Amino acid sequence: MIGVSFKRILSLGLCLLVLAGCASTQPKEHKPYASEVADILSGRAILGHDVTDAELPNVDLFAVTPEMEAFARQVVRRSDNYFDKVKDLHVALLSTHAGGRGIVYSAYITEVPTVTYEQRRANCLSFTLLYVALARSVGIKAYVNEVQIPPTWDLRKKKDMVFLRHVNVKVPILMPNSAMVKRDEVVIDLEMDRYKSNYNQYQISDIEAEAQFHSNRAMEYLEQGDLTNSFLSLRKSIMLNDQQSYVWGNLGALYGRKKLWHEAEIAYMHALELNSEDLTVRNNLAYLYNQTGDKEKAQKYYRLAQRYRESNPFFQYSVALSAYEQADYDAALQYILRAIAREKDDVRFYQLALDIYEKQGRDTKVEQMKNKIKKLSLN
Repeated sequence: MIGVSFKRILSLGLCLLVLAGCASTQPKEHKPYASEVADILSGRAILGHDVTDAELPNVDLFAVTPEMEAFARQVVRRSDNYFDKVKDLHVALLSTHAGGRGIVYSAYITEVPTVTYEQRRANCLSFTLLYVALARSVGIKAYVNEVQIPPTWDLRKKKDMVFLRHVNVKVPILMPNSAMVKRDEVVIDLEMDRYKSNYNQYQISDIEAEAQFHSNRAMEYLEQGDLTNSFLSLRKSIMLNDQQSYVWGNLGALYGRKKLWHEAEIAYMHALELNSEDLTVRNNLAYLYNQTGDKEKAQKYYRLAQRYRESNPFFQYSVALSAYEQADYDAALQYILRAIAREKDDVRFYQLALDIYEKQGRDTKVEQMKNKIKKLSLN
């Protein structure tokens, strides 16, 4: 049954990580950290010494080579207008025909654009950075865009449960219509067939994008067992933007991997100060206390995480969506109705319910969902 695997995370000995993370707030000025937080940021327990700025990774996130710029200019050279340039560059990056790059999706590869261009493999962040870099090189004003997809998890090598987030590209554009020229936005996604325009989304800064880049790289290093570079990448991410609970949660997961439970606890508690409802952090604290033998605290945080999952309509929606994709329509309907009971004005919920009812051949319910979607769309 869908939904069981997440509840079994503790018994499986799994830790939640966050990958392809996106910042959702503007970076703020750093405030002085409590001494114990400063200690875990020093890296002494990982590196054996206090980290220095010179050790932190330094990348030019939107750099392009002359070959890359020539490719982009060749692509847009015959485009009739600005919109066509935006579209043609997207097509050329994905096309396997002559002159195209044929970039394919690979979830756990985060690279700078120069490497992504050569390797022709990318996750959503890598592809987004590549498109933005190439677009800017030919005068297209492209930005990194956060998309608030439903909570999505993936089990990586049966060792860590990874909480996935999503970014794509946003290009502001002027679109003429019969009455006037209006400002609009074009969205470019690595997998446009899976992109939903009704998801909440907003532009993030280059600094936030770089913070997310280093957090992703940190989790990839952690998967490879490279704790040193994992720490250095997380430290750089926090230096750029220290307001994201998921990055502090990842720092806790790093310390936990080395069984430094006290340091991990400090990181998780700081994450909860930033976002008291961070589900991954609550879950990881339950796992931590389970490992250290504090069963009372383990149960406390497990119940908090479970209560959040049960009360969060978007979690219910994500489980319903997973069940639907596995053709378990009865389970999918059960979860989507729970979501609708808690959030009655989200069109996505009714659209999924409609799809489920169609699969079940329940025509009356299909019409009811269509009417509800129509009413919500008019509001």
